[in-house]
Amino acid sequence: MMMASRASMLSLITMILAVTQAVKTIRTSAESETARGPAASVRTEEADNAVLLTHEMSLVGRSQQQSTAAMFSRLNKFCQDHFFLTLETCVQPMDDNTTYVVTGDIDAMWIRDSSAQLHPYIALAQAEEKKGRQSRLRPILEGALRRQAQFIRTDPYANAFTIKWDSARDDRLARGGYVFTGNYELDDGPYFFRFMSRLHEAFPSSTVIHEKPIQEATRTLLALYRQEQQHAFQRSEYRYPKSPPYELGGPNGQGQPVGYTGMVWGAFRPSDDAQTYGYNIPGNFFLAATLKKVSEIARITWKDQILADAAAKLRNEILAGIDRFGTHRRPNGELVYCYEVDGLGRCTIMDDANVPSLLSLPYLDPAGDTYNKSIYKATRKVILSKENPWFFEGSKARGIGSPHTGDSMVWPMSLVMQAMTAETPNEEASLLSFLEGPMMHKDGLTESFDVNEPSRITRPWFGWPNSLFGEHMISKRGCMPDFNQLDKKIPKMRRARRWDGGRSFYEMDPARMRRYGVTLPRAEFYPGHVATKPAPR
Repeated sequence: MMMASRASMLSLITMILAVTQAVKTIRTSAESETARGPAASVRTEEADNAVLLTHEMSLVGRSQQQSTAAMFSRLNKFCQDHFFLTLETCVQPMDDNTTYVVTGDIDAMWIRDSSAQLHPYIALAQAEEKKGRQSRLRPILEGALRRQAQFIRTDPYANAFTIKWDSARDDRLARGGYVFTGNYELDDGPYFFRFMSRLHEAFPSSTVIHEKPIQEATRTLLALYRQEQQHAFQRSEYRYPKSPPYELGGPNGQGQPVGYTGMVWGAFRPSDDAQTYGYNIPGNFFLAATLKKVSEIARITWKDQILADAAAKLRNEILAGIDRFGTHRRPNGELVYCYEVDGLGRCTIMDDANVPSLLSLPYLDPAGDTYNKSIYKATRKVILSKENPWFFEGSKARGIGSPHTGDSMVWPMSLVMQAMTAETPNEEASLLSFLEGPMMHKDGLTESFDVNEPSRITRPWFGWPNSLFGEHMISKRGCMPDFNQLDKKIPKMRRARRWDGGRSFYEMDPARMRRYGVTLPRAEFYPGHVATKPAPR
């Protein structure tokens, strides 16, 4: 569907509404003048003509509806064909009750990507068990959570991990042990928290939530965030790389100077690009949203009131910081959310296709109790316009891209997210129509495509956007895969490495598996830490 036809469709709908209103007005006037002779006949004739015009236009409208329905049918078929893309091509069940999940064409497991890729499978596993059968997906999901937790315990600042120990050693780039890339990205923890809480909600009888590595990973992440909340006071020990030339701004690889805000400092965006300023607003919103569930799990399930209070306190401080430092007033008086701020008065007006994004706030917080809806609405209007330097419009499509892929490259992920947060059905249909044709690669939705030449793409094998698309289509009561296909889709189990005494990866003390020079949160930032006094001489 070309952009001109979309404009025509919207114009058509506007005209139909206008004519319908005119018919009502003319009919009312005609009925009131029935006793006035010839005038009534004129009014009635005008009404009849208007009704005829409305009928003719409704036929065109019906044709457009049929076209839209056909499009959704094709999209549903595409979704069903690619819903198990992650399961078939990215998932590797291990014989130690963990699951390794690659992002696609890169053989590494991102905490963020793996959580997002598996997220729509939770509903499917839940539906499977509601039908009275043991879910075949649930062990895979729980296994992924276990592997994520153990990876986090070995290096909580790292964002991606490998299956082979010490397979990517590079001390300067904080790689080694199981670490594939050592980029500290704020959103990794919230994705882990969401995945954990969502599994717990779906399967309350599961014992995985009670396992020590899950709880310890949560405590470690909370300690990290409490420490990075103090970044402005030089309490952070993270720098990237470990030696010059630094990738982060500032003189010492710790980013540009920041002021204290109550928010949590981050180094890299979900696109894996370095942040411009230290406080990423959508990332902090996502963290605050997930900390509510963490606090509930700590209090109710783990009976750990100290951890529950620490999570709730951090959440409140983050949201207060966003309220005070995270907005910008435009010349027209409207408040909008910044993408990043430094707490010293600087604000970046933009958005990135990768999630968490400003566009995705209603998706990340379905309850809507972290962000201001009026500010979000104004922000959405800005980031879906040329005021966002990473919003592109071409002859074949328009949408949000990323500095990661450069000019004119829009990400299908952002189109799906715009559809998920659409303000009208027409906007949703328009966005989904952009995904048809060349944008739908034989291996599923790609990382990005050129808005003028959609056949020019990056990363044809990329699991995340396909899972997000499946999630949206399921929410529309479409794309429900056939349970009978599952046995054919699940990969065979693979043997995992055994450590000392035959212990598995998940059973192993994480300290034995850490890379040389790993950066860990200081003990004082762990909830409930009590400083020990030096022994008397």
